[in-house]
Amino acid sequence: MHKHPIDTLEAALLADGVAMKDIYPIDMDRAFKKLDQIKPHIAVWWTGGAQATQMLQSGEVDLIQIWNARAQVTIDAGVPAAISWGQGIYSMEGWCIPKGDPRADLARRFIKYCANAKRQAVFASRIAYGPTNPKAYDYIPAARAKLLPTAPDNLKLMMHSNTQWWSKNKEAAIERFNAWVLA
Repeated sequence: MHKHPIDTLEAALLADGVAMKDIYPIDMDRAFKKLDQIKPHIAVWWTGGAQATQMLQSGEVDLIQIWNARAQVTIDAGVPAAISWGQGIYSMEGWCIPKGDPRADLARRFIKYCANAKRQAVFASRIAYGPTNPKAYDYIPAARAKLLPTAPDNLKLMMHSNTQWWSKNKEAAIERFNAWVLA
């Protein structure tokens, strides 16, 4: 499992039977109680995407919590693995322009360029992260689309990470998680 509380606490609650719609606010006591049960069965707490990918490629693990594009690279290389989207957790990345930035107009043009549906389709053809612009799917072949997390059939099986909850609770969760891992 990923050696980080984000996604891991949610996974613990899902494993304890909490419905996706009820994950937030995270009941940390309940999540850590479930993690106590799971902990003896975790062979490796991975800390980086390359490590997770290597474990999947080598066959060191039978099941792994991994970022989808990392898993897809190994699948495309012939590793006998599959991604399960059910109860997956997704998040989005974004762009930020600092207030008062003298090159804000250039940054806006760059963001507009990146948000273009055709460009996002090209990006998704090279790495299996889903486009944020739904119109990109108009330019993505169906066979590729089914491999992406933001494809409608996959997205409906997953939950969105609550960034507002994490922005308020991240430091406390990391501190508690790190102490728990060492205990």
